[in-house]
Amino acid sequence: MFKPHLDKYGTEFPHWESAVARFKAAHNQSEVARSIGTQPQLWINKLSPEQSGEPTVKNVIAAARVTGDCTLVHGLLLELDMAGIALPKSNHQGDEQPLTSQALEITATAGELARDAISAQQAGRVCQQRRDNAVSKATAMMGALALFVHNVESRFHAIPGMTVAFDTLTTSAVPGIS
Repeated sequence: MFKPHLDKYGTEFPHWESAVARFKAAHNQSEVARSIGTQPQLWINKLSPEQSGEPTVKNVIAAARVTGDCTLVHGLLLELDMAGIALPKSNHQGDEQPLTSQALEITATAGELARDAISAQQAGRVCQQRRDNAVSKATAMMGALALFVHNVESRFHAIPGMTVAFDTLTTSAVPGIS
């Protein structure tokens, strides 16, 4: 049976509450409510920790679709020790950007995260804004990494002969090649 747990700040769902706060700060909630077809005050109440109501799954999905912001979805997933990434909306065609450029962007973001972690460790604390920025960077990096994998797959599947040749070279016992 589920037993609620409280984190060190006394909240049961810290990732969700943080995601709601970030989403509320990033968007005009009256406009979001109208876009998803609900009354503005009802939507605002659903996002308020002082109120007993909560957004439904359909509300969260609709809000993510109309704003293009998946912060609420990410907050839900983090409560389950999971992370989500946006999948490419394509007909299985890869990005035209060179793979090396994509890999460098991913590496640069990882470097930024490492620098932020070192800075936080030296300071001995992390403010809410820095934490939110780190979560956003890490989530974006996971998405970029997923797109990178998608692009590698689509490029090598698009040219089967190249895939076979690459596999042959990397698995062969030819000296100096493997």
